[in-house]
Amino acid sequence: MSEGQKISITGSPNIAKANQGFQGKSGNSRFVEVSRALLGMSRAIVAVFVVAHAGLAAIFATGNIPSIQIIILGIFACFFGTGALIGLNDLLDIDLDRRRLEQEDEGDGDLDLGSLFIHHPVARGVISVSTGVIWVVLLSIISVGFIFLLKPSLWPIFVLIALSSAFYSILGLYTYWKFLAVAFAVTLGALSGWLVVAEPNTSTFVLFGVWTFLWEIGGRNVPNDFNDVDEDEALGVKTIPVILGKELAGKIVFYALLASFFVSVPLMVLSEMPWPFIVAALTTGVYLLLIPGYALMRDPRPEVSRRLYNKSAIYPLVLLVFLMADLLVLS
Repeated sequence: MSEGQKISITGSPNIAKANQGFQGKSGNSRFVEVSRALLGMSRAIVAVFVVAHAGLAAIFATGNIPSIQIIILGIFACFFGTGALIGLNDLLDIDLDRRRLEQEDEGDGDLDLGSLFIHHPVARGVISVSTGVIWVVLLSIISVGFIFLLKPSLWPIFVLIALSSAFYSILGLYTYWKFLAVAFAVTLGALSGWLVVAEPNTSTFVLFGVWTFLWEIGGRNVPNDFNDVDEDEALGVKTIPVILGKELAGKIVFYALLASFFVSVPLMVLSEMPWPFIVAALTTGVYLLLIPGYALMRDPRPEVSRRLYNKSAIYPLVLLVFLMADLLVLS
């Protein structure tokens, strides 16, 4: 794709202006810009939370912290796999993202080049489609390689997650039920940590999956849709807040989080987790999930949903820190 094509395809003066700035860079500056674009395309920071959730699953499966070899291989498998799958979603949403960018105000902070990473870099024209495809394929190969080193039989899970991510993007303009696809993908990713160290032959495996599924719906997926209700409606994107209204969406969020919280109780008890951890986990759930979830139900505004999303996103990581600390103290 030529530089002229990048500008003509986006059509937006704001994107064209950004493209001119990117095109003016060379040498080391351009290398840094492309690096930031590729990391932004794959949402590198999100991988940290994915690793935390898979780590929780591995500990719940056996009651012990995995070996250092499994931890290292698992971190790399999750990190590269998450980057590949989120990058795939970015590629599938190029046209929609370009339409979103066309509606941005010229002073919109989302195009701040001083930020750490550049989101939607292909839609912005920072990198070409072919570069984005190569990046996703490369990350996928690396991730599958680490999966084979962990447990070769788990590679179909990567494929299933990729298909679920693709369905989420494809269904975006047709139905708000797309949220089930992404919740399924997130749940599979978390359960992969369990399957690395144990077989799925206990009721706690199912409870862990249900707990994760409900948390993703109430804590991240639906709250994230509150940020773009007017924009999504204008673009024809189907989300729960757009189709069912923000008030009902707020109730769905809270009750999904409440259900997830209640499922966590038998999950932790049946998994024989340390009692100090159970108390800390329940307290954390109230603070990071239920209180902000209730606030969103009472006041379904984007700024309230963002507070919920930010707190919910770190929930698995906080639990992992608490659990590892408890196990290390008790060992």
